[in-house]
Amino acid sequence: MKFIPFTLLLLCLSLLSNAQFKNDLKREKLKGKVSSVTESEYNGAHDSLMFKAVYKYNDSGNTIDFSTYSPTGEKLSKTTFKYNDSGMLIEENRYKADGALNVRTTCKYDGKGNKIEEDNYDAGGVLFLKVLSKFDGKGNRIVKDSHNEFGILFLKRNSKFDDDGNEIIAKEYDSHHGLQFTITYDYDGKDKAGNWTKRTMYKNDEPFTVTDREITYR
Repeated sequence: MKFIPFTLLLLCLSLLSNAQFKNDLKREKLKGKVSSVTESEYNGAHDSLMFKAVYKYNDSGNTIDFSTYSPTGEKLSKTTFKYNDSGMLIEENRYKADGALNVRTTCKYDGKGNKIEEDNYDAGGVLFLKVLSKFDGKGNRIVKDSHNEFGILFLKRNSKFDDDGNEIIAKEYDSHHGLQFTITYDYDGKDKAGNWTKRTMYKNDEPFTVTDREITYR
């Protein structure tokens, strides 16, 4: 019996060790030594730019900056990130264009490095959204449950993925388990590292958005 606590300790250390190596690039299924990703999101007809989003990553594969821009290039928002000593993201702070704090998000993980809980607080520190997630053995988020400030589920999203870890089907349900939307994704084109460069999202079979993606590498 004296060996049980030590064995459990070794198991916990092993799980934490595995988790710390699952950086943001791995969680986002990005291949290669990615330096930045720029996503330009258009309407379903692919003829009107709605906004641009720019992600920047450090040498460890973790996000160090996320900013969004209007079609004319004006900054709309900026997000900063905090990591623990193991390299796990523990907090995000999203700011408005004027620099005012908008949302603070804290994160919790399972032993495999999957982000299983996100708690969102407004600028005043009041919790308004809790997201609980479940993952399959490949690290794909197959269930995303959104709860309001009272802990009541108001939106459930169930997803399926292809062999590359790209989301291909998502079904969204309301609090009464009524299907609200069926969302599907088509991917068209890959770059030299095998990352997708164009994605079309369909909402109830109608084109809803088209995302063009440019990736730079180290």
